Amino acid sequence: MSLWVLVVAIFIGLLAAVPPWWFARRRPGYSHLRNTISELGETGAPDATRVAWIAFAPLGLAVWVFVAVLGGQLQEDAQTGLVLLSFLGVSYVGAAVFPCDAGAPFWGTWRNQIHNLVAAIGYFGAGAGLIELGRALEDTAMMSGLATVTSMPGKGVLAGIFVLSFESPVRGLTQRVIEAAVFSWMLLVGVWLVLGS
Repeated sequence: MSLWVLVVAIFIGLLAAVPPWWFARRRPGYSHLRNTISELGETGAPDATRVAWIAFAPLGLAVWVFVAVLGGQLQEDAQTGLVLLSFLGVSYVGAAVFPCDAGAPFWGTWRNQIHNLVAAIGYFGAGAGLIELGRALEDTAMMSGLATVTSMPGKGVLAGIFVLSFESPVRGLTQRVIEAAVFSWMLLVGVWLVLGS
């Protein structure tokens, strides 16, 4: 089962990197520094449907699979952290079903409001989940060395939610740093489990 954690983490990394890169290339004026990932699938975007069902929904489902296979490797006290982490999957599936308005504004249509709500739930869940998992890993002999490396990015994700709430010339970069922290952690856990087994 340890190998599956790594395989799913690699798959998640590919889903998180390749589709946004691909669809951004097809979008004139799109900036990875300025624009959020959601804007690739915003209402009226030329590839909105493809982004929703080739990028966002599969990534959300992959996060759920990761949480499930990792859950089989951890003690029961890690379940709260895993459930919280699974909210990140909810946000990606939610982004597929409820695309944001053009420019990903804080307010907007009812669909944009739901999009923002599931995004907030997803990032909050990822941050709080990593903090909780860090606490749980302290008591897991094989993974106690990952406790600090788990809770630190969780705190960064929670701080990043605040930054993402405002218009900024580096809003896209902030989101990508947050996601890179979470997805890199997943990859690290997969490698750790494979090397430790």
